[in-house]
Amino acid sequence: MKKLMVPLCALLLLLAPLASVVAAPLKLVIHEESGAEGEPLPPLARYSALKRALETALSRPVEIALTRDRQRVYEWMERNQADVFMTNAADLAAKALTALGYNFIATARPDVTVLFVGKGAAVDNLKALSGFAISMPRPETMYGQVCAAELRDFIGKQYTARANSEYAAVVYAVENNLSAVGCIPSNSRARETLQGKGIKVIYEGRPQPAMPVVSSLGLPAGDRAAIAKVLTNFEEGAAGDSALKSLGVTGFTEGGETRLRMLNGWLKGTK
Repeated sequence: MKKLMVPLCALLLLLAPLASVVAAPLKLVIHEESGAEGEPLPPLARYSALKRALETALSRPVEIALTRDRQRVYEWMERNQADVFMTNAADLAAKALTALGYNFIATARPDVTVLFVGKGAAVDNLKALSGFAISMPRPETMYGQVCAAELRDFIGKQYTARANSEYAAVVYAVENNLSAVGCIPSNSRARETLQGKGIKVIYEGRPQPAMPVVSSLGLPAGDRAAIAKVLTNFEEGAAGDSALKSLGVTGFTEGGETRLRMLNGWLKGTK
């Protein structure tokens, strides 16, 4: 018996490190770059359906970290401090792919556009806004850059940009004639207040990727495929309803990598 116990113990010691590697949790960062920075972050319980689905598919725990801090997210990306990043700041995901060698997993639906809003009539293109004062998100944010890129393509810098920390503040500026025009993302809650304030969408920009999902270099291809399968199999109104609503999207697709990789080239020079 003693002779059997010695090799058995040795085998268990060899397997122990392997078991700990297999059981290592997946580290998932969810980054919400919203225009309401004063709001508290949602409770982690909000993402319980997403967490359970991923844990079932991967057969290991999932640890979720939430943040609204752009700089922190990119630092984590640079340092490989998480396995997977979900962010509605698509420019950060694009940088992770093109500059850091990250891998693409999925993008969410629907796409997001920027809406130029005002009290006047719709315009065919943004040349009509030359010389106007335009309220928009801060220039370093995803949608601050998109608003600026849309304007640049039509009128260069022939306008006065007024940066705002919150999307609601953009609408307030237009409502109170502090700016003739505002620019907000189509998925912002501020959009819901436009009609009641007599403000209209006068121009809609080109679609941008919503909530890209990218992974660090160390995540195995099998895990990436499993995560993509989980996300793309979610259906609104069915088992994935809670997971999708927690992220503010209606679904995911494995398409969109090429468009995401091209995003920063289009945004370049807007800051």
